[in-house]
Amino acid sequence: MYVGVDGCPDGWLAVVYSDSEYESTHFHRRATDLWAAHSDADRILIDVPIGLREDSSEPRACDTAARQTLSPTRHASVFPTPVRAAAREDSYEAAQAVQERLTDGSLNRQTWGITPKIDEVDRFLLDTPAARGTVRESHPEVCFQAFAGEPTTHSKTGMPKRAFWERAGVLRAVEPDVYDHLWDAAGGLDCDASDDDLLDAFVVALTARGADEELETLPRDPEVDPRGLPMEIVSPPPGE
Repeated sequence: MYVGVDGCPDGWLAVVYSDSEYESTHFHRRATDLWAAHSDADRILIDVPIGLREDSSEPRACDTAARQTLSPTRHASVFPTPVRAAAREDSYEAAQAVQERLTDGSLNRQTWGITPKIDEVDRFLLDTPAARGTVRESHPEVCFQAFAGEPTTHSKTGMPKRAFWERAGVLRAVEPDVYDHLWDAAGGLDCDASDDDLLDAFVVALTARGADEELETLPRDPEVDPRGLPMEIVSPPPGE
């Protein structure tokens, strides 16, 4: 079983494939619920940073590699990752103060918007050793570009409808029945997930079902953070 996960405002959206067949889409309130439901999965790819620096302003190598891969059009979709202590804070002002104290940089509002998700998954993996190695980081835009063989043209914020259909078309080239699966999933979810959340969960799920030898990591030799979590972004090979 292979699972692709994207965060949504009230939890986590999980798309499940069994071998090469689409199985189902689920909403989970917490990362612990996600693991309880899918702990038997062969691979779970999730769109959230895994592996955090403690006190360095040096960007994670996987973030740098992803930005280089997506430049010059989609590199801004890779947000700077906060240090662990900043991710633990409950307010933007407190997190920004910690980030500035421990690094040479600051914490922008976009990054703060996903920081509670980063903290939740970080705490979960530190508390759940059995999940490490199964739950791994991915990035939807890196996956879309790899599957398409070229950068996406339309921005999700600037041209949302064109962006949706462009990315849905990329998915359809990989999974011919994906339109049916998208409509079924959208109609059966009782949560505040957007169309973009659903597309992102599907693209990382389609990435997750690839064989080990068919997947790549950014960078090729990932770093490990001070707590032992790998700092990597899993993706299909370019131009697949």
